[in-house]
Amino acid sequence: MNITKDFTGGNIRLGDSERGIVHLKNEMRESEGDWFYWAFCVSGAAGETVRFEFDEPNRVGYFGAAVSHDLKEWHWSHSRVDGSSFTYTFSPQEDRVYFAHDMLYTPEMLFDFACQKGLTLRTLAESRKGREIPYLTFGRGERHLVLTARHHACESTGSYVLEGLLEALWRDPPENTLVFCVPMMDYDGVYDGDQGKNRSPHDHNRDYDPRVPAIYETTAAVRKYIDENHVTMGFDFHSPWHLGGRNDKVFIVHKDPEFENRFLKFGKFLRESITPASLPYDGTGDIPANTEWNSDASHTFASYILRNPSADIAFTLETCYFGEEGQEFTQERGRELGRCFAQALRRYLRA
Repeated sequence: MNITKDFTGGNIRLGDSERGIVHLKNEMRESEGDWFYWAFCVSGAAGETVRFEFDEPNRVGYFGAAVSHDLKEWHWSHSRVDGSSFTYTFSPQEDRVYFAHDMLYTPEMLFDFACQKGLTLRTLAESRKGREIPYLTFGRGERHLVLTARHHACESTGSYVLEGLLEALWRDPPENTLVFCVPMMDYDGVYDGDQGKNRSPHDHNRDYDPRVPAIYETTAAVRKYIDENHVTMGFDFHSPWHLGGRNDKVFIVHKDPEFENRFLKFGKFLRESITPASLPYDGTGDIPANTEWNSDASHTFASYILRNPSADIAFTLETCYFGEEGQEFTQERGRELGRCFAQALRRYLRA
């Protein structure tokens, strides 16, 4: 049996192994403290049953590992032993299997989506590692709508929501609106399989302090676009902490108390737009400004837009990694949530 992280999004460190049990540890890399993301590939284990055990708790979700054979289509193993381990029985035909903390969304999936829908990806900037960072824009009008995701590299569920939103807006563009979207803000981190969250000296979503220059290529470009175009509206798509409480739900992060009525109005429209095929959203998990970790003093994408005297609305939508029994996260439920978000956005703009 061979275990590797040599693929887009790979992140794992091997420990000692014994018969039928593999010990693993995920890599924090440039992230301070502890986080939970991991992804690895197994080959040469056809016909075997293996228990994969992590050295730390809070590594395995409710439904076991996310499993794929092509890094595009994912399903849950439903073989969780506890919060630090899961099992998997390889069929005699399974030569190569990918396992991950959650259902990955890779740059290759973004490229496939853009090609299928006829969207043109342009280059925003060159990353520190020499990669061309993609963005897209479409529509026309005086209103500039900025959409972002993956400020924290590992937060893939937000990418599925963003894809569904882009599909809906591209098919039926909002009136008088130009859409500007950077789908993967921490582009190198997504490729390399970094946590991204709490990256030192600060992560991408803390790179919006107007008093100091941005340290990342993408945030510098987005800040420049917001400033030059007097952007008043933007949405940022994230995944929350591992699991438990509101982390098992879809929720809106209210950033500035002055905009509370607008957050509540959008939330109402989103609740009323949710379809049976979507991840549920009922607003009960929404987190007001200055509650728990949500300080309105932190320098985030949303707060950068809301500092504009003419600002309309900007917030983060957090989409659970796993969901709840009977409403577990799937790729299609995430995309459908994005389509529902587009419907809520249209209602908000009309209102």
